[in-house]
Amino acid sequence: MVKPLLSVEEVEVSLQLPEGEFNALERISFSVYPNEVVGIVGESGCGKSLTSQAIMGILPKNAIIKQGKIIFQDDELTALSRKQWQQIRGSKLSMIFQEPMTSLNPVLTIGKQISEVLKQHTTLSKKDMKEKTISIMKEVGLPRAAQLWKAYPHQLSGGMRQRVVIAMALIGQPKLIIADEPTTALDVTIQAQIVELFKKIKQTRNMSMIFISHDWGVIHAICDRVLVMYAGRIVEQGSISKLLSSPKHPYTKSLIQSIPDGARRGQPLYTIPGTVPQLHVRHTGCPFADRCQFKIASCEQIFPHTYKFNEQTVTCHLYAKEKEVSL
Repeated sequence: MVKPLLSVEEVEVSLQLPEGEFNALERISFSVYPNEVVGIVGESGCGKSLTSQAIMGILPKNAIIKQGKIIFQDDELTALSRKQWQQIRGSKLSMIFQEPMTSLNPVLTIGKQISEVLKQHTTLSKKDMKEKTISIMKEVGLPRAAQLWKAYPHQLSGGMRQRVVIAMALIGQPKLIIADEPTTALDVTIQAQIVELFKKIKQTRNMSMIFISHDWGVIHAICDRVLVMYAGRIVEQGSISKLLSSPKHPYTKSLIQSIPDGARRGQPLYTIPGTVPQLHVRHTGCPFADRCQFKIASCEQIFPHTYKFNEQTVTCHLYAKEKEVSL
């Protein structure tokens, strides 16, 4: 049996807010295998980005991991020192953020910023670092790479800046990249180009990815397996083909129903009623109960067990009589 590259086991993350301390992530468990692309989908506020921050060890100051383990290869990430984290980030784990300008230093040239990972984690000469940097810039589709070496972030378009950030993530040849909605801030044409770039990376590089997005089209194009998150929980996970063809959780069904469809041209777009509950008003039952058209009495009071099907797991009371408890 293939061993997971990354295992997230029963992780809980709490946030300290003016109203008190609240769990933002609860019992998050999943694995990522070698050469696999795992997608995470859900509305804003569901915990997608917080999950990636916990894995990368970059949680905000008001957040702590209360329990659980995050194991990457044989390293327990939650137990690493600051120095050990510096050795892992960039060389083994990398992250691509939604807005590239938050990742780029406005006063440093593109070349220096991309090559910084090589400076930190290798003993290459300046000449070799420059050659490798220009090579990775060409790989991600940056034109005139040798000239752009001396350019500054403000001189580049949004799409080019995103390619720079992707180059920064790739240059250290990490085993796992986390991409946090890397296409959201781009226009439709550039989005399509970046999606094609990620598909190329998936095909040509020996690495795994966690791809966070609210766009099912992007998820379908890139991912092998998908986690559906709602209010800090994973409510369903399975292969992308299974989730799109036979979603089980009412929330997953609603998300897929919200996808624009040419066959329904002229009809109002479907929207999920209500909003994701804020941390301080979440109750002990299923967090989706207030928005779910299929809820039963137990949904309001008891959080459901997780039930396992062939290629899917679903956390919902509706399946209590169909399958045995998985987790």
